[in-house]
Amino acid sequence: MKKLKRFTKDMMEKRKSLKLKKKLKYEYLCHKKVMKHKCNFRKDDWNYKLSLMPRDIQTKICILVWKNFWKSYVPLTAKPSSWLKSANYVKKTLWEARQKNIHFLHLPFNTLPENKKWIMGCQCKFCKNDGKITIMEKHMHSLIQYRNSNYFNDKVMPYESTSYWNERFILSCDTFVKVFDPLCGSYKENKFTKRLREGYVFRFDYIGQPQTTQPELGEFTYTQ
Repeated sequence: MKKLKRFTKDMMEKRKSLKLKKKLKYEYLCHKKVMKHKCNFRKDDWNYKLSLMPRDIQTKICILVWKNFWKSYVPLTAKPSSWLKSANYVKKTLWEARQKNIHFLHLPFNTLPENKKWIMGCQCKFCKNDGKITIMEKHMHSLIQYRNSNYFNDKVMPYESTSYWNERFILSCDTFVKVFDPLCGSYKENKFTKRLREGYVFRFDYIGQPQTTQPELGEFTYTQ
C-alpha cells in the first residue's frame, strides 16, 4: 500500500501560491484578449475616426449627412395610406364587374367559391361553367325576364333595399348608368350591347348623302 503523503505548512503555502499565479496568469491573458478585441473594434469605429478629425471638418460632414437624409426622407403625412392599395383594388374590381357584367355576389371578396350559385346573366367563370342547371331551364329564365323586366329583382334574387346591384340601370346625375344585365350571355341579349361587351369596333359615319327616309324613334343606326 502506498503511504499517504503528508503536506507540511510550507508545502501548502507553495501550492496555494502556484494556484494563485495560474489564476492571475489566466485572468491576464483573458484581459489582454478582450483589450485587443476592443482596440480592433475602436479602429473600425466611425465615431472614433471622426473624433480624430478637426472640428470644422466634423461640422461640414454633419451638415452634409443631414442634407442627404432630408433629401430621401418622406414624412408620414406624405406617404400613401395603408388602406389605399386595398381601396384601389376594390374600385378596379367593381368597375370590371360592371364592364364584364359580373354580379356583385360573385366578386372574389364577397362569396367563397364553394358557396356560389348560378345567377342568370353573370359572366364569371363559375356561372359560365355551371352544369347543375340545364340549358333549357336557363332559357326559360331568360324568356321570362325578357317578357317581364322585374322578374330578376322580384323572383330570382332575394329582396334588398340598400344596394342597386340587381338593377339593370341606375340614374346618376342626368344619365342612366348600366349596372347588371340579367339577359347578358343569353339568346335574348341585346345585339348592340353584346357587340359592345365583346369589344366590337363601331364606326360612325356622319358624312354621306342625306337619308330620304327618317329613322323611327329610338332606332340606332351604325355601319359595320
